[in-house]
Amino acid sequence: MITTVFICPICSLPLTTDGRRCFCGSGHSFDMASEGYVNLLRPGEARAKIPGDNKKMVAARRSFFEGGYYEVLRDRLIKLAAAELPEGAQLTVDVGCGEGYYTGALADALAQKGCRTVGFDASKFAVKAAAKRYKNVSFAAALCGAMPFAEASADLITNVFAPLDLNELMRIAKDGAPFIYAVPTPRHLFELKEVLYEKPYLNKRENSEYDGFDFIRREECSTVIRLRSGEDISNLFAMTPYYWRTPREAAERLYKLNELTVEIGFDFLIYRRRER
Repeated sequence: MITTVFICPICSLPLTTDGRRCFCGSGHSFDMASEGYVNLLRPGEARAKIPGDNKKMVAARRSFFEGGYYEVLRDRLIKLAAAELPEGAQLTVDVGCGEGYYTGALADALAQKGCRTVGFDASKFAVKAAAKRYKNVSFAAALCGAMPFAEASADLITNVFAPLDLNELMRIAKDGAPFIYAVPTPRHLFELKEVLYEKPYLNKRENSEYDGFDFIRREECSTVIRLRSGEDISNLFAMTPYYWRTPREAAERLYKLNELTVEIGFDFLIYRRRER
């Protein structure tokens, strides 16, 4: 039996695994999927309409990332994480990891510093895809509002466009642990919105103050990418929230395009957990 980094979502005891299931001391058991991830969604959560990427969105996201369009943003995250990682850090948690594009890169970089990286997401489709590809990372299906980690267990936390549950972040972060929160810059995907909407809007600057964390700094990373196929344009659209709330006729305008130049940008907000 091997002790995992996860805790039981029912009683919060540590989970151990035999490679097929995860167990806690109270007798709760959770199956390991053949792909290697564990489903830690509680019974009520598993039956509910869980927010997160569906199968089509996961496939679109994976295909788009493989085009290399977001490499500059991914590489900046890796550089920041490596610079902020505390001495002797053992665990990095990637919140809302999706299909693992950022998580896998974090794991490769931070392993050189002796730190393990794990990821979780509400979408079982996403963690299934992540676990199949990134074998050096432990993945779980879980909600941001019920993170499957012990109190004060995370040395570093990252979040790229995932839901933010401040109480859970404060709970799992060690005192002094850095938290890197990636949010869209005001002009992120603005040219895409120009095609979709009569009155495209800028994204709002994210609030930089959160209880329990000291704000350290904001770092912007932006560039312009040129999409050269209708497939890439459709995939980018499918991995955005606009996909669900755009009228059909507007989406059809986008689907007719075979080329699109668009600005992409992340604001990396860097925090540190205050002492308890």
